[in-house]
This record gives sequence, C-alpha cells and structure tokens, in this order.
Amino acid sequence: MTFPKLFAAALITGTALSSHALAQVQQPILQFDGNLAYGRGSGGIGLFVPFLFDGGANGAFFDASGSFVEGSARQGSFGLGFRHRAANDWVYGAYGYFDTFNSDHGHSFNQLSFGAEALGPLYEARANVYLPLTDEKAIASLSRAFIAGDELKFRAGGEIARGGFDAEAGLRLPVFPQDIAAQIKVFGGTYWYDGKGAIDDTLGVRARAELSFAGLPGVSGSTLALGASVSYDKEDRTEFALTARLRVPLGGSSRTGQAAFDPMFQQVERADFLRTYAGATGAVETAEFVANGRTIGKVVAVSAATGDARAINAALAAAGGNALVLASGDIALGQTMQLGTGQYMLGGGGVIGVRGTTSRFEAAFRNDGAATRLAGSNPLANVVAMASGATIEHLAISGGLAGIASNGATGITVRDVEISRTAGDGIRLDNVSGALIEKTKIRDLTICNSNTDCEFAVGDPNRAPYAAISALGTSGLTIRDTVIDSVTYGIFAGSRIDDSGWPPVITHAATGIKLDNVAISKSRREGVLLVAANDVAMNKVTVDNSAQGLDMDLVVLQGTSNVAITDMTLKGGINGLMLVTASTLPEEARTTNVRVNGLTVDDTRNAGIFLNPVSDIHFRDVTITNAGTYGAFIYGSDWDFLGGPVKNVTFDKLRVENAAKAGLYFMGPAVDIGGDVTVKGTPRNCLVSSFGSYVNGSLTQPPGTALTLNGRELNGGNFKANCL
Repeated sequence: MTFPKLFAAALITGTALSSHALAQVQQPILQFDGNLAYGRGSGGIGLFVPFLFDGGANGAFFDASGSFVEGSARQGSFGLGFRHRAANDWVYGAYGYFDTFNSDHGHSFNQLSFGAEALGPLYEARANVYLPLTDEKAIASLSRAFIAGDELKFRAGGEIARGGFDAEAGLRLPVFPQDIAAQIKVFGGTYWYDGKGAIDDTLGVRARAELSFAGLPGVSGSTLALGASVSYDKEDRTEFALTARLRVPLGGSSRTGQAAFDPMFQQVERADFLRTYAGATGAVETAEFVANGRTIGKVVAVSAATGDARAINAALAAAGGNALVLASGDIALGQTMQLGTGQYMLGGGGVIGVRGTTSRFEAAFRNDGAATRLAGSNPLANVVAMASGATIEHLAISGGLAGIASNGATGITVRDVEISRTAGDGIRLDNVSGALIEKTKIRDLTICNSNTDCEFAVGDPNRAPYAAISALGTSGLTIRDTVIDSVTYGIFAGSRIDDSGWPPVITHAATGIKLDNVAISKSRREGVLLVAANDVAMNKVTVDNSAQGLDMDLVVLQGTSNVAITDMTLKGGINGLMLVTASTLPEEARTTNVRVNGLTVDDTRNAGIFLNPVSDIHFRDVTITNAGTYGAFIYGSDWDFLGGPVKNVTFDKLRVENAAKAGLYFMGPAVDIGGDVTVKGTPRNCLVSSFGSYVNGSLTQPPGTALTLNGRELNGGNFKANCL
C-alpha cells in the first residue's frame, strides 16, 4: 500500500476511534511537528486518541502520524499503547508501532517497534527497539569494489533497513513555579543501529533539552514544545537539531495549567524515521572486468620500489593470468616489461569498470597511486610487451624502441596511454588478432627525413619505419578517439607479405581495420598508409600536415579493398587521398570497392584525390579547395599487368574550388567515369595529358554512364575538345 493510502487509513481510523474517545470524555489530540537538522527540514502531522478507564488509573491510546523529510522520504506510523498510573504518581507504559517508510531512493520499508516508559513527576525514562520487516533493496549505482589481501572483491549496492534500539533518561528542572504552565526538561541517552555487515554498527550518544508551554491563547489544553538536541556517532559525527511540536486537543480540554502535561496523554518519544543505509550492502563477491568479462585474478602493485624490470617481471609472472596490475609513479625500465596473459595494468589515478560475478552489478574502481610513467632507457628494447588478452590503461610511456609491442597475441587493449620519444614505433603490432587502441595520444617520435632509409616501397612492403602505430599482419584492429602528432608515419597497417619468391603471397592478412575519430598532424610521411588491407572503415579521420614544409601524401590505400570512408578531413600534404594498385603486390591486393561519403581536402601541393589505376571507386559529397595542381588526378595504365585503366568511378557531388590548374586531370585510359562535378575559381574545368600532338589520355563511357562537368556532359566525343 502506498504512503498516501496508509496515512488516509490512519486518519479514518483515528476519526472513528475519536468518536468513542469523546464518549469517554477524552478528546483526540492533533499534533504538528517541525524539525531542522543540518539545514534539512522535516515535518509531520498526527492524531493521538487516548482512552481512560478505572477512574483514570489506566489508559490506552491509538497513535497515527505521517512525517516527511525535505526531499522525497516520508513515513507513516500506527501505534497502540497502554499506560498505568501508580499510587506514587508515576506512569508506566508499553506500546507497539508499525512504521512504513519511503526512502530518498524510492524504496519502501516496514518495521515493528516496541517500547516501554516510566514517567514520574520529576524524572522519566524510556527505551525503544526497532525491528525491520523488509529485505534489502538493490541499487546498482552504489556498488563498490575493494581490495582484500591480494584480491579485488565486490559488494553490490543496495539499501537496508537497520534494526536498533535507543534509550534515554531525563528530569524536569525546577525552574518554573507550580502555578506557571511551563516546564523545562533535559535528557541524556544512547542509541545503537545494526550495520548488517555492510557497515560497522552505529553506537551514539544524544542529549536534548525541551521547553514546553501549556494553554496557548484560544485553545485550552494545548501545549507547545520547543527543543534542541545534539548527537554524536562515528557514522554521522556531530549533529545538531531544533524541534517544535504543537499539540491541540480537538474541541478543547479541561486539562489546563500543569495538568496539560499529564503523562497519560504525553506524546510517545521514539525515532522520527525508520533508519536506512544506502551503499555497498551486498555479500562479498568475486569481481570481473567489465571490458572483457574475465574474472579478475590476483592484485599486484608495481612501482619504483618493486625494483628493476627483472624484479617487476618476476612479480607479474607470480601474479599469473588475468591479474590486475596497479602501477604507481615513475618507473625506469632498462629492459622490456612483460605484461602476461589477460593481465590488466592500470596506472595511478586510472579508473576501470568492474562487475560482481553474482549480482552482475557494475562499479568503478580507482587506482589511488601516483600518476604513472614508464621510462625506457634502452633504445634497443621495447618498453612494454603485451601477451594475449592484456590491457594497459591510463599511463605515459617514453623512450625505448617501441613504447608498446605485441607479437602473435590475441585480444589486446591499449587505452588512455600517452607515448612519446621512442627510438622506433610508438605501438608495434605483429601478427596480432584483435587489438583495440583508444583514447591514446602518440607524439614527438623519431622523425626520419631520409627517403632511402624511411620511404615506403612496394618492393619492401612490410616496412614503414618510425610509425606512431605500426600494425603488420594484424586483423581486427580498432583505433578510435586517438591523437597522433609529430611523427614520421601516422598509422601503417598492412598484410605481412612473403616476397621471397614469385608471385608474392600474403602470410598474415591485414583485415577488419577500423579508424574512428582519429586526428593526425605533422606526419613527415603518410598520415595513414594501408597496404594490401581488406575490410577497412575510416570515420572522422583527420590528417593535417598544413603546418610543416616537408611531407608526403596524406592517406594512401595501396592494394587495399572493401573500404568505407566517412567524414574525412585532409589538409596539406602532396596528394590528399591516394588510391593506387601496384603490380608487385600479391594478385589479390587490388584497390577496389572503395566508398567515400563526406571528404574535405584543402591546400595540397598536388591533387586532392589521386587514382592510379583502380576500379569500383565511388565518391559522394567531396569538396577540394586550393589544390596545388588538380582537384582529382585520374591516372590509368595502357597495360593490364600494370593495373589497366581507371574504371568504374563515380563522383556524386564533387566540388573543386581554386585549384591551380584544373578540376579533373586525365592521364592514360579512364573507363566508366560518372557523376557530377562542379569546378569554381580554377583555370580549367579539365585537362588531359598531352605531349605535343600526342594525347596521353582517354575517356571511354559505356551506355548509361554520364559525367557532368559544371552541368555539361563530358564524354568520349567531346573529351579532347573540352580538356586539351
């Protein structure tokens, strides 16, 4: 039953009982409460219905009330009690209550409470016990992970109702004469609440004072009590509170003066609200990584205090598979740190998601160690080597040969890592299956200006040195939310090719390559170089080399097929997007089936797009501005063994502005070129390669294919007239 319905039931019951009480000449008492504790207010309204019998020596009462705390917590309480007046004017009582409570978290809890009281002319005492009836309520967001020994444990979040008791004793201070309808009382007491294993039990002390007045103007028998209290326990520390309580007999009362304070009609003193605790309340569970679902093994801490790389590797080996490695501070490494199978290295200040294996709730766990930097001092040794299933997160790496390396592994993750000043690659992956690199920054690596030493060549297809990310023979590679700056190559991903014989063969294919939200700037050579790759997706990739004088093409697809490019931005460089097929690559390494949807190219020294020779290439919504020569360079071959013509290409909404020479440039044969091209601010709409009277370019259009250039169709019949 909801709280409003319960409280309505209480008022109806109280009204029914009040009729009988009035027949006993005992008026029901309407009560209003207000409290202020630590700036948070609460209030309540209640109906106290007394019965007297045996000439007033004995009495019973029904008590119904509703209370609320500023916010959303509220409670309904329903109680029955009995009081006996002894010959010495002491009143002894006992009572029981049923409470229903709606917490700030939206949970409903019920409890029973029982109490006893002894109320004398000068002294009084009471005690209450609280017995919850409702089980724990789950709150996934309050779950918590914690280290116990060398293990990471988990407690599911929830809210519990806490059982407990309280007791107090007090006295009336002889401040006011008997003929003045006022009283001052002071009390001292204690309270205890069960933590139920989720937290420590709460034991506290409390003191309060209460000033009461009777006979307010116009309402006979009414009382007003003003109180102040202070309490202390280790959970809530010191708390102060102010209270006000107005009690008004319905229809007035003959109990005036000091008689208005008669204990037979006094308010029952008990806790205002059922006490709950919200936090990590569940049973202790085994924890697992949210990222990969593996159960977390041992927890091991590594820092400079652990020792050199040899000592750290011994500690990692002893921790075993799926260990959580908590790194802290600056760690100097003279040789490679070996991250074992399934091990998860988290730098100081890093936060990871963990999950309880039973509750399936999730929580964040933070490494409270100092910010971590791994510094490799040996330029011939990689700083970190990763085994299958390993993860490295939230730290910086500098020096060494490669910052991170992995060979033949499966399912590795690099997240929130900064890599700088390596002697070789930033990250090097060889024959890896399944790799995720995200939220990572790679900067200030070795810059190689030597064409002899560093330029990629199809005669040596497995080598693109000094790359921020080099992935050779790697499948299932995802790079996202990553920044690369001031490097030789940005991203090199290619199939491993054995060219020791003829024809060359792919031994480990580069497939399933995804680049998402990747920004590359100041790459001395290609920003993105894909060689003999297959199944590639590039979304929101930016290459900006406009701030440097020496550079190469920005994005190159060399013998790469089945590619989807969306929202790419290219600035600077020689050619923006180059699609090329080389005859020296394996037969299956052909650049074909490429879809580009959204491409902006600006300020290239040569062409915005370069095609040589490729097929099944389709562009949509492309803008090329300020190209140093041509908007698009279409370069086919007369020889099939060299790739043949450029064919089956469409330009859907290609716009070329302010190119230095022409919008489109044709060299060699072009077949089946369609779409619509707009050229503005450019000397020529199109050009064809020619040497004197020899024209080295052609356009052959099959039926149904149309290429419009500034609204006019360009075809084989008018090709020379328009483009010579």
